[in-house]
Amino acid sequence: MDKVKLLVSSCLLGIDVKYDGGNNIIEGLEKLSDVFNIYPICPEVEGGMVVPRLPSEIVSTSPLSVQNEYGIEVTDYFKYGAIGAMNICKNSDIKIALLKSNSPSCGNIKVYDGTFSGKLVDGIGITANTLQHNKIKVFNETQIDELYEYIR
Repeated sequence: MDKVKLLVSSCLLGIDVKYDGGNNIIEGLEKLSDVFNIYPICPEVEGGMVVPRLPSEIVSTSPLSVQNEYGIEVTDYFKYGAIGAMNICKNSDIKIALLKSNSPSCGNIKVYDGTFSGKLVDGIGITANTLQHNKIKVFNETQIDELYEYIR
């Protein structure tokens, strides 16, 4: 049986692409490769941001504005990263993604509220939103059981 293709946030795989130069490795995630062909991505790096970088949050959804903690507009990097992720999915026929929760790029249920206070609000990151609008099913690292159920 062919493995299912899965777009995965690079940080969850232990790749040091987080804003602070670290990662968000999830122990045991390597077992995903038993079932999935893994396509790693960090949308923020894909969009042209460097590692390390200042933390960024969505400060407005209408009009869309993502700013770093000093108030510098970085929205375009996030848009370019979302487009890059979508292109990978289209070019590789990927229909499912496992992304980092709460991220301004990858969060699929909650994101930080834009005040840099650590407070979460209901919302969706730029890449997660782009993928969902293009019929890519998005999960986060707390939904791995649901991910396995989805492919059964």
